[in-house]
Formats: sequence, C-alpha cells, structure tokens
Amino acid sequence: MTSPTSNAVSRRPGKGTKLTLLALVLLACLIWAGFAIYHRMTHVSAQDARVMADQVTVSSRLAGWVTDFSITEGDHLDKGAVVAKLYSRPDEQELATLEAGVAAMQARVDYQRQRLEIAERQLAGGKTLTRQELSASKAAMQAAQARLVQARKDFQRSDALLAKHSVSQQQRDADYYAYQAAQAEYHQAKQEVAVSQAQADNAEVGFINGSQMPLPNPAVQRSQLQVARQELAQARARLEQEKQRIADLQVPSPVDGVVNKTLIDQGEYVSAGQPILMMHDPDKLWVEAKIKETDIAELRVGQPVDITVDAYPDRAFHGHVTVIGRAATSQFALLPDPNPSGNFTKITQRIPVRIALDDGPADLIGPGMMVEVDIDVSGDDHQPS
Repeated sequence: MTSPTSNAVSRRPGKGTKLTLLALVLLACLIWAGFAIYHRMTHVSAQDARVMADQVTVSSRLAGWVTDFSITEGDHLDKGAVVAKLYSRPDEQELATLEAGVAAMQARVDYQRQRLEIAERQLAGGKTLTRQELSASKAAMQAAQARLVQARKDFQRSDALLAKHSVSQQQRDADYYAYQAAQAEYHQAKQEVAVSQAQADNAEVGFINGSQMPLPNPAVQRSQLQVARQELAQARARLEQEKQRIADLQVPSPVDGVVNKTLIDQGEYVSAGQPILMMHDPDKLWVEAKIKETDIAELRVGQPVDITVDAYPDRAFHGHVTVIGRAATSQFALLPDPNPSGNFTKITQRIPVRIALDDGPADLIGPGMMVEVDIDVSGDDHQPS
C-alpha cells in the first residue's frame, strides 16, 4: 500500500519542468523586448496629439438687435443657411421709399424720352417747312429776274425806236414803268429769299417762322434726358445698397459645418464684427502631433500613421504625414522664457506635425479630442522633410 507522502512527492513538478517554464517566460520576454525595440526603431510615437480643424468664426457685418437665433451647439449648418436675423423694419421701410423713388425717376426718364421724340419730329417738320418756303422764294426770285430782263429789253428797244419816231411817247413810257415795276418786284423777291434763308437758319436752333417751338430744341432735351438717366442710376444704386444692407441683416453660414459654440442669445444687441458662433467643417479634420525634436529628422512627408483616438480605443484610424513644422511650439507661448538669470536647463522641444486622416469613422471625432499616433519611419520612398 502506497503512503500519502509518496503520492504528494510524485505530483510535484520536476526540476526539468521548472526550467522549461522559466525558459519559455524568458523567451516571451525576449520576443516582446525585441518587438518593442524594433517598434521603437521603426516608429515615432506621440501621446499628446489632438484632432484639429479650421475654426470659422461667424460674425455680423452690421450692428443691431438679434430677432431670430435658435441655433444650438452641435447643429449642422449648410453653406448659406441663415444663422441669425437682425431687426430690419426701418430698413424695409427705407427700401420701399427707395423703390418708389426709382419708379418716379424711371417715369421721368420715360417722360423726357417722349418729349425728345416729339421735339425731334417738330424740328424736322419745321426745317422741312422752311426749306420748302426757301425753295419757293428762290423760284419766285428767278421768275422776277426773268421778268426784269424782259422788261429791260422792252424798254431799251422802245427808247431806241422813239428816237427814230417809230413808236409813240406813250408806248415808250409804258415800257419804262413796266421796267421799273419789274425791278421793284425783283428786289422784293430777293428780300423774301433772304427772309426765308434766315428762317431756315433759325429752324436749326428751334425757331420756326420767327417764334420758338412748342418744345425746347432736341439738343436741350437730350441733355435733360441724360441728367434724368444719371439721377435714375443714382437712385438705383441707393436701392441696391439698401437691398445689400437688408441682406446683411441676415447672417449666413460661410461653410458647411457643425456648430462648436454659440456666443450670443436671441434678443441681444450685437456690434458690427462681433462673433456670433464658432463652427468647423467635419469633412476637413486632421491630427496635430507634437514630436520631439530629437525624432523629427526621421520624419518624411507621406509616411503612414496609425492613429488611436482615446474616445474610441477600439476603432482603427489611419493617416499620413502631410506637413512637418519648422518652429518649436515654445516659440508661440504666451509667456516665453528668455532665461534672463543665466541659469539654463536644456529641455527637449516639440515640433508640430500635421497628419491627414485617410480612413476610419471620422464622423465620430471632433476638434480637440486626444489621440495617440504611431508614425512608421521604416520606409524610404517618401518626400524628404
């Protein structure tokens, strides 16, 4: 019969088994250490990286009371969507006044245009009439001149025949008086031609038959029409300015994005340029990592990056290096340390590196979230930093 002591001894592991287990543990540690060393040699890591985005501050171009503002943080806005409305009743009344003024100026332009057309027709008719009268006067003068020539010949012939006693004194006197009458008629016809010519000349400036036209000269009408058109253009410009002002009383969203923070409440009075809200485009996110300056020489643009978001540690994100900074973050500190005392402690500086997101559920993350990055620096087929 076997004793209990001998059974306990037989169940204990032998010395060889212990050595085997110890060897396996040491081998696992060596493998883990090897992977850790390999990872450290082929990757640059950072734990204080953040998700970043272009923060857009939406402001109003004009001052006024906010009459409509119902946006809350987290809302999605389309580009051009109305963010806030300002009090606009006085401006709408001014717009109605300016529209009426433009309509009145348009009516004045139409009226001046019609007057110009009538004046041009009147002037054209008056000039035609005076030209016809001038032509008739010249024809009458030519007829009078022909009668004068004939009367002169008749008188000269009668006067010569009287000396030969071939005609009577009575006939010679009749031819003389006919000659004198023809001269008077000719001189009168010449005066009528001169008067008709003067009337034709005056018709060019708007005087017909010695009296002014019912409407001013078309040249004057054209000037008046030009003035009316300039006044209409000014009225339209003021109207467009008022329309733009009313449009500016409705603040639009400049981009498609998500509201990060609202800075006012409905009913507040905002000044021109005062921020109303801040937003970002969720489709344009990136990661900014602050890499030690001792590791920056290993980075190249285009190197792949594994990204771990603290909020979603079980989700995989991947990206690549796009921008490698050229200045340490300490250069932009609000309170720089110029070291006036002369005591110096060397501190490794950090260089900002921008990483683009290539894949992963980007709709789950937002600006400011903490992430960890692992940059694979083992490849050589990338652009130099």
